[in-house]
Amino acid sequence: MLGALVVLYVVAFVVAGAGIARGTTVLGVPIGGQTREEAARTLERELRDEETAVIPVRAGGSESTVTPARAGLTLDVAATVEAAPARSWNPVAVARSSFGTLFGDGEVTPVVAVDRDLLTAQVDALADSVDQEAVEGGVTISGVTVVVVEPEPGRAVARPEAMDALTEAYLTHDYVRGNGRVELPTEVDRPSVDRAEVDRVVSEVAEPAVAAPVALTVEGTTVDIPARAIGRSLTFVPDDAGTLSAVLSAERLHAAVAEELAPVEDPAQDATFRIVNGRPRVVPARQGREVLPDTLAAAVLPVLPSTGAERSVTVPLEVSEPEISTEMARSLDVTEQVATYTTYYPSDFPPRLTNIHRAADLLDDTLVLPGKVFSFNDTVGERTAARGFAAGFIINNGRLEVDYGGGVSQLVTTTFNTFFFAGLEILEHNPHSFYISRYPEGRESTIAWGYKDLRVRNDSEQGIFITTGYTNSSVTVTVWGTKRYRIEATKSARYDSTPFRVVYDLRTPGVDPGDCVATDGVSGFRVIVDRLFYEGGKQIRSEEFRTRYEPENEVICGKSGPPEPKPTPSEPQPSESVSPQ
Repeated sequence: MLGALVVLYVVAFVVAGAGIARGTTVLGVPIGGQTREEAARTLERELRDEETAVIPVRAGGSESTVTPARAGLTLDVAATVEAAPARSWNPVAVARSSFGTLFGDGEVTPVVAVDRDLLTAQVDALADSVDQEAVEGGVTISGVTVVVVEPEPGRAVARPEAMDALTEAYLTHDYVRGNGRVELPTEVDRPSVDRAEVDRVVSEVAEPAVAAPVALTVEGTTVDIPARAIGRSLTFVPDDAGTLSAVLSAERLHAAVAEELAPVEDPAQDATFRIVNGRPRVVPARQGREVLPDTLAAAVLPVLPSTGAERSVTVPLEVSEPEISTEMARSLDVTEQVATYTTYYPSDFPPRLTNIHRAADLLDDTLVLPGKVFSFNDTVGERTAARGFAAGFIINNGRLEVDYGGGVSQLVTTTFNTFFFAGLEILEHNPHSFYISRYPEGRESTIAWGYKDLRVRNDSEQGIFITTGYTNSSVTVTVWGTKRYRIEATKSARYDSTPFRVVYDLRTPGVDPGDCVATDGVSGFRVIVDRLFYEGGKQIRSEEFRTRYEPENEVICGKSGPPEPKPTPSEPQPSESVSPQ
């Protein structure tokens, strides 16, 4: 009996074969009886499709797929083969290898190699389309209307759990066969400010705040802070405890009553400069006596929930300090003329003169501190009739039109050239769409409120002081400070010339905005200007400005098209050339 068992055991051992135990499979691929090298080659060949099969995923109702390689997920063939059982003298192992169908199929779980950086990036990319920030409950004010912001919960993909879910799903039978989707776990992000807090703030603070003006008394003078001004100045800020706190903008609140307070206030005066005999001289700063914005806001805020006679405050005049002291101005080394530039223009269009002169007055005596950025739009402001500007010619979509502020680009071009030759860092300038002959080619700039500006950084360690002067035919801009460079400019020849077209416009010429303006045609071209920087007679660097001018179309007003051709005469006639009128 014992001998028979021994014989049976030896037969079973021989049947089990060499290498990996018989009956061993990986994702259904048999590798039993193979050496480990053979098994590795088998898996690499047979599991190519399974290894690259995309993983379908779902998160927060959004469905997508994940490409394993991009997610850093690959089959670790060597580790998988190493995990497969080898032929053994152990009777149980011999029996399992020889009669696998009686003991189970010997399936080996594939070993997954994970690149954590790639997997993290993949989960972050999935989360970008799923994550939604919670909306905090809030209160805003539009005019004198209180607007409620409803709190809403947010959601976010749970990153670590999502990475585990993708790793576990990779190379499993269900997803390899296209069955089901991996559910990426999400977390709920609840807002800290709930509806109850919103309702409290609306009834206790917001609605009373804009129900009536607040009476402000200063030095015996009483003025009303309008409810709309309070609404513009009032915001509600959430804190970590889920509470909304009322905050008043001190500067905005003070600006609302600045005109009414002007008779009783004596504002502080910043130090500035005056040009005396061609040299800048410091004009000392001066303290003032004003209603300080922070004091005003601190006094008004507590009475906003009140009604009736309680909505009144008394605020004192306090000593106010200038932002630029005399000592600061003296330290700015504004000692000499750095650059000056003049452009010329015809004096036959009064609105242009009005706009150039008004803008020059607003630009005059501008001080730019070291490191700060000058903006023409911020300095001069919007060009409107209420601010003293007239309707003049502007360029819109390559054509001349009439609008407020037309002609200001004459001053912008002058300012640009002054900055150019001062060697300052030009951050933004916008050449005209077509060339205007009174400007230097490639060294001119236009302006448009809200989307085109001239911006320059004072990249020196000194201040720069800007002054302007004008006549009815010229405007001059000068920069004062400390001269750093000698600047020269070179210009290429025109190239890439483009012919103009003839455009017909049925509108009748006039002076109202939008009317047709007849113009002569000018061809377009390109040009290159180089700014050369010199120190001590040696060029230290250069800067290139490339400008493309579109052709300026010839615009003919009051006509829908060219003249009709004359009928062909019965007898030959001399040829005739007709030019549009």
